[in-house]
Amino acid sequence: MKIFMKLFTQIPCKAVNLHIYKNLKREPVKNQKTEMAHKKKKTQSQHANVHRIPTVPTDKAHVVIKKILRVYGLDPNLFDSYTKQQKRFLFQLIVEPTRVKVEEGHRVPRRLVNFMAESTHHFLRTHYFGDESIGLTYLELSTYGLSFAYMLESAKSFFPFQSGQMETIVYVTETITPHRIHQDLDEVGKHIRKTSMMISKMNFRIYGYNWRVTSAQDEIGVVSTIFMSSENPISIHFKHKQKERIAFRVRAGRVITEPAYNAKIDRWFIFQEDETPSVYLDIYIQSHALQRIKERMDIFPAHKKNYYAMEPLLYMHYVQESPSGRPMLVCYFKDNERFVYLGYFPFIILKNKLIVLTFLPLVSDDTLSGQYLRNRLGLQMEDMVFLGMDKLSFYLTVDFDQIPVLKKALVNTEVWFLVEYAANNPEMNFTIDQKKTKMVKKFFEHKTDPEIDTLSSI
Repeated sequence: MKIFMKLFTQIPCKAVNLHIYKNLKREPVKNQKTEMAHKKKKTQSQHANVHRIPTVPTDKAHVVIKKILRVYGLDPNLFDSYTKQQKRFLFQLIVEPTRVKVEEGHRVPRRLVNFMAESTHHFLRTHYFGDESIGLTYLELSTYGLSFAYMLESAKSFFPFQSGQMETIVYVTETITPHRIHQDLDEVGKHIRKTSMMISKMNFRIYGYNWRVTSAQDEIGVVSTIFMSSENPISIHFKHKQKERIAFRVRAGRVITEPAYNAKIDRWFIFQEDETPSVYLDIYIQSHALQRIKERMDIFPAHKKNYYAMEPLLYMHYVQESPSGRPMLVCYFKDNERFVYLGYFPFIILKNKLIVLTFLPLVSDDTLSGQYLRNRLGLQMEDMVFLGMDKLSFYLTVDFDQIPVLKKALVNTEVWFLVEYAANNPEMNFTIDQKKTKMVKKFFEHKTDPEIDTLSSI
């Protein structure tokens, strides 16, 4: 989905630098002489021709523009022959970094607004567009890149260039345009959508966003703003096993002009039945399942638990049959081309609704891994709960090299993909718990003699 396709409108650019605008807006100083000088400077700026090129440093912009030209496959030295004044005009910064605000009429806690702002700015600063060796960050592309594209479009109207120079400008505008850069910023939009999912709670409030780019106050420069929105949950009451229960609609907040997305799944995808036309089921989830996710996905912070639990229910549906023949939705994420399993979602179907009842750990009795470990190691579910194997942290904090019997068994299950993922991902930042390892090791050593012989022969 090209998020930025619906986002931007063409905004007339004026050759006025935002830094000058900000200086005009600062509070007057107390010193009388300085205050008079400030007023004089302000008056001069107000009467200056709007086409005047402000005197601002261009060294940083010059370096960034060269990177932008390289990323788009152009000669980075195209503008080296231009005068200092011409470069100052083309390279000036007129697009401000993205701000985050709350949409009027919506409720979003301040801490979540700050979280969205910090997450977005961190992504802009640390992720690169195109060839990483060039080093063009999304922050540079969204500020200097857009500013450069806008000023190229405005070059004919605002500043006289020589004929040969104008040919260069026309040549560059065939490749670098505001519209193309808006499209190339699509990854930023995906990150914002992901962050919105992280902070949403199905049983409390769903968050979305709109992204608008408008002229700044007094039409000086361009302002990019994320407006966060909120929606209340949708719930239903149903009866299961003679008990009245409540479930919440699995949803994702709105994205720009698109309304909130309600999760659906094709019934054929679950049962592989020949049905024409397709019958879609609305997906709901019990609060009980959300509580079990909170307990058992204990290797992730709260916002990542929300994301890893909701994405498989919203977009990446994958059904697996349990040993008892019961279909379950898999909770997983993709690491490159490999699936990393986190648990399972058992469900029931009532009319046109699929209702997730709970969240099962990887080693539950009714999962392939749980059945395999139970048969291979002689473990019951009570043993696994006692050891902590129902929680994901077990597989990241136990040194399995000290327990070869357990390691051999785990390697043959999907659980081991999680262990390898954590070992190769520095962000997980988990260390071996020696006390816990010693306890698990002692548990297997204190098996009865026949069991020890059986395990040793595995």
